[in-house]
Amino acid sequence: MVNVSEKFKELSMSNGREISCKIVAGGETFSDDRLIEFDFNDVVHQRRFTIGSACASRFTFSVRYSGELEVHDEVRPYISFDGGEWCPLGVFYVARRYVRGKYASIICYDKMYSLETEYVPRIYSPAKIKDILDDICQKHGIVCDANIEASEAVWIPYGSTVREVLGFIAGVACANAKFDREGKLSIKKCPQMNGFILPAKNCMHQSRNMSATKIGRLIVDTGSQIINIGRGGELSTIEIYNPLMTKSRAEDIIGIFSDIPFYGADIEMQGLLFLEAGDCIYMEDEDSNIYPIMVSEIDYHYDGGLTAKLYSKTRYYTEEEAYQDDLRNELEQIRASLGSFCFKSENRFYMPLISDDIEAASFDFETTISGSFAQGDVNFTVDGKGILEIKAYVNDRRLRTAVHEATGEKTIVHFYFLTDELPKGQNNVYVTIRAVDGIMSIDSGRLTAVLVCRGTAGKTLISNL
Repeated sequence: MVNVSEKFKELSMSNGREISCKIVAGGETFSDDRLIEFDFNDVVHQRRFTIGSACASRFTFSVRYSGELEVHDEVRPYISFDGGEWCPLGVFYVARRYVRGKYASIICYDKMYSLETEYVPRIYSPAKIKDILDDICQKHGIVCDANIEASEAVWIPYGSTVREVLGFIAGVACANAKFDREGKLSIKKCPQMNGFILPAKNCMHQSRNMSATKIGRLIVDTGSQIINIGRGGELSTIEIYNPLMTKSRAEDIIGIFSDIPFYGADIEMQGLLFLEAGDCIYMEDEDSNIYPIMVSEIDYHYDGGLTAKLYSKTRYYTEEEAYQDDLRNELEQIRASLGSFCFKSENRFYMPLISDDIEAASFDFETTISGSFAQGDVNFTVDGKGILEIKAYVNDRRLRTAVHEATGEKTIVHFYFLTDELPKGQNNVYVTIRAVDGIMSIDSGRLTAVLVCRGTAGKTLISNL
């Protein structure tokens, strides 16, 4: 949690609170008289709960301003409820800006966004993990107050990006890496419940999983071996790639998780800015029941008032609808008897491509036999210029990666993949896109994904993003 006074917390959680905002950007201070709105995406788990992530947080704002903010200008936003104590939201840097007349829209990311460059160590193997962290911090001007155990790395992960190496270091510490509200590198260890209870009165809507998740198994690909520790099914297993992980450390991590269940949840609520991604808190429902949750992501929105959406991301099974009309039920039975399905998905919203993986399409389905196969095709048009990377995953296992170059005009991209030997039961196939370099986007309705499957049955849920 962010270090603020008890008075700030009380004012933040009160009814009828008065909110003030200011943004210091490129030497200019924007107050409420010029600020139209802002969105702050504070994230530590992009898809589901894990360890070893190193995500960039995003801050976007619109103001009355006809001047010029330069790319990489520093941006520091603040919120106050009494005009005296100002809570920082973080330290961000301008990535893109758009000016129309007297209005400007600015897109910013924290320092993690700029750490996609290859890590070139100035130390030699074997080395202490703390020495690798110190090497990164000194080279990239990072302030880090985290305490890292002085365990030894057999070899330094050459060929990885700086951000990936920070994730490896955090993973060994049973944590995730992120930049805190002061712009310092934080190693958010988990799960560490801090005792804070999110009251139901501060929430407009809550939904949670019916059953708790309890991590009982850790599978680590180190690049030279597979470490498989603990016991558990799909929902209670964490799978990661981490060349710094050792078997003894993996055993320690499973011991940390052994007695801590938590729930997946989506919560629409008042914006409580002292909460941040990576916190482990409790949520209270309308019947005063208390449930532990992990804060995977918070989206804050300010337009004079401050609201938020909080996500605790866990794996879960999606139940089929209890009722279907007769015609639809008959169609499902016919399709199941034929054993073949064709699924289609398209993007409903504008997609700015960033250095983080963005889920472009996702297909959940059930196979009736082992050894069935699926073929996917993704076609989209890219606006902008740069290098983009597309990846296909099957049940969280990377299947195929492709790199394409956008030329600056509307570039048509075709990406395909084929997977066989699917296991019997629930399967998930999804595709991600990220910008390796440059500024690119995909307009709404300009991305179509098709998945053709053999040996499937039951209802299929498709995520149209």
